[in-house]
Amino acid sequence: MHKYVVVLGFFLTNFVSPAQSFEPEAPLDIPLVLSGTFAELRSNHFHGGIDIKTQGRSGLKVKSISDGYISRISISPYGYGNALYVRHPEGYTSVYGHLMTFAPAIEQWVEQTLRDRGKNDGNLYPDANLFPVEKGEFIAFSGNTGGSMGPHLHFEIRDTRTEEPLNPLSFGFKVEDTRRPDVRGLMWTDADFQDHGTFSSGDTIEMSGTRGFDVFTTDKQNGANNNNGVYKLKAQINGIEFFSALYDRINFNTTRYINAHMNFERYYHQGVRYTRLYTLENNELQLCQTPEVLESGYRASNGWITMNKDSIAKVDISIEDFAGNESTVHFYLKGTAVEDKPSNDLNILQWDVDNVLSVGPIQVSIPAGALYRDTEFKTFELRDAEYVIGQGVVPLQKHMELSWQLDSARAAHEGWFAWELGRNGNKDAITGKREGNVLVLSTRSTGTYYLDQDLKKPVLRLVQSTPMLRSGSTYREYRIHVEDDKTGIERYSARIDEAFARIDFDYKRNLLKVVIPEDIEPGSHNLRIVAIDGVGNTATETFTVTL
Repeated sequence: MHKYVVVLGFFLTNFVSPAQSFEPEAPLDIPLVLSGTFAELRSNHFHGGIDIKTQGRSGLKVKSISDGYISRISISPYGYGNALYVRHPEGYTSVYGHLMTFAPAIEQWVEQTLRDRGKNDGNLYPDANLFPVEKGEFIAFSGNTGGSMGPHLHFEIRDTRTEEPLNPLSFGFKVEDTRRPDVRGLMWTDADFQDHGTFSSGDTIEMSGTRGFDVFTTDKQNGANNNNGVYKLKAQINGIEFFSALYDRINFNTTRYINAHMNFERYYHQGVRYTRLYTLENNELQLCQTPEVLESGYRASNGWITMNKDSIAKVDISIEDFAGNESTVHFYLKGTAVEDKPSNDLNILQWDVDNVLSVGPIQVSIPAGALYRDTEFKTFELRDAEYVIGQGVVPLQKHMELSWQLDSARAAHEGWFAWELGRNGNKDAITGKREGNVLVLSTRSTGTYYLDQDLKKPVLRLVQSTPMLRSGSTYREYRIHVEDDKTGIERYSARIDEAFARIDFDYKRNLLKVVIPEDIEPGSHNLRIVAIDGVGNTATETFTVTL
């Protein structure tokens, strides 16, 4: 009975087809060339929409794809940056992200509303009758705000009822694509995760135990060489399907389970994202199907394959993009005698229970459901006062907590935080809260950690004392360069002659852009800036500026 409930839940979740009456038009007046496809594999999430190239520049006019009204406006230094949400009567919401700025009436309302609330950023929800829009109406300029690494338009269509993103290409947008997906790698993984190997299409894999298989695949559309995601995956053993994935709908509440869907260990070591053709114990995604297959010579369960001795089977994998271009690979499995493996004294943590470990002065608390499977979890002191916790290779669905006991010499001082070392030597500052002589840190990744002190306040420098016109806007701004050498800028504020002024933080260029209210009189003014880093070091500077 449980199996039928799961299947029914899948079809109820995924049975949404574009309404016949909803016929949107493209959000840009240029051919649609994609630098990112729907649900492609990203760091810790599936991509929620499509990324449309804007010819390497900002400032293209963005149009509403259909009639509706602006239901939400989001302003953030990170993520989608400046974003608009348009609700359509057919039951869909279109989303436009990384915008440079908005149409003049929208922009003026946003600036005034944020100023009235004393907020630099946040989500705003206009009344439904405030900004009605028609199909093809200009609503914004494309840009490069938020987490964007280059000018483009991030575009989504969501099911308004559930807020789940749907594949925008299902709604008739034309993207020229005659190129087949690329199959760039195949590998096998033992069920105990203690061994793995790579192979090629056409090879024969000897099977002495249960194994799962992984495929590394990407896709390109015409007009660009970006390695984008695919639309469908299907795997069969002797013609019987044992795995399939359809990337037509995602759920933000479960998107981080991508770390179970892809082979995170290979990504950590090699920087490439293999898709698992099998499921892990802790994986709440609904986009995969793994029907049970039980035949005389083999069995597939949750995508894992076990072969009987001397049995032979053929595995076929097909990969499709949205345009229907298909690539296929195949290989053979040959059952051999089961090998007795030596028992290993491994520190295996169960995924469905709370786990508490200790390493040096650190107590590590990992809640139930943080791991995606029963996992070998290594902790040790790498060198003096530098500790390995999970080695970075272990992904986490939930935050683990590190309670770091400060010795007497450290406890007498402030400004402590931890560096977290991850892939390729990258490091992130992890700040926390002080509870007596214990520094409590929280993180959803693993790695190598060591303590450091941040004792310097941020450095502020006025770029120029006269205002600059904001790109694509009627507003002007003062620009202040801000730097912090360790924990980064956490909070900031601006006042012009003691009145609140909004800051647009461009973290990629270390700029605090102070938006000048329209009602300020010409002349000389005092501009007061406060910037606070991750451990509370505070910089305050007052500049004399001219308007």
